[in-house]
Amino acid sequence: MSSELQLETQDYVTKALKNAQEATSHKRAWCHRKPKHWALTAQHIIQQPSEVTTFLKKNKITRNFYYDTKTELMSDPECEAIRNAWGSEVASVMFQGLDTHRQLQEKFSEEVEKEGFVVDQDVLFKHGKQLQAFNDIHSKLTGNNIQKIVVEHKTTLDEAKAFRDAALAGITEAEIVD
Repeated sequence: MSSELQLETQDYVTKALKNAQEATSHKRAWCHRKPKHWALTAQHIIQQPSEVTTFLKKNKITRNFYYDTKTELMSDPECEAIRNAWGSEVASVMFQGLDTHRQLQEKFSEEVEKEGFVVDQDVLFKHGKQLQAFNDIHSKLTGNNIQKIVVEHKTTLDEAKAFRDAALAGITEAEIVD
């Protein structure tokens, strides 16, 4: 991964920690009580180098701490820009891996055509799983794994009045209760 992006990420995490500490006047916030854990968690959230559960166990960080920090970071547009940059970085590695995978498949195919060569499918399977892992990381970084459904209810004032009148027309008798 690029060292420039790594430095940019570290600078952002430092700035975000400082901003979080300034934004909270009380000292009970995570950014005050455990600033090193906060920064480490922020860096993991931005880069997604491993699964969340693995990260939590390795660093002895609670889920609440992790997701509180994530909520705080996701509200910052600069964080989103850096996460997209990491997504692009992973995508370039993924494409390189895809080219390697195609070369492996081509060599296996050539050897099979010569006959007398037994193809080790395990190597192809492992390489395919590695590409799938890169794809998962890329999707998490860019937000492609999130489905958004937008529901809009559009009613004009005339339609609303007609609906109200139709509902009132069906009422023959009403009692007012205090």
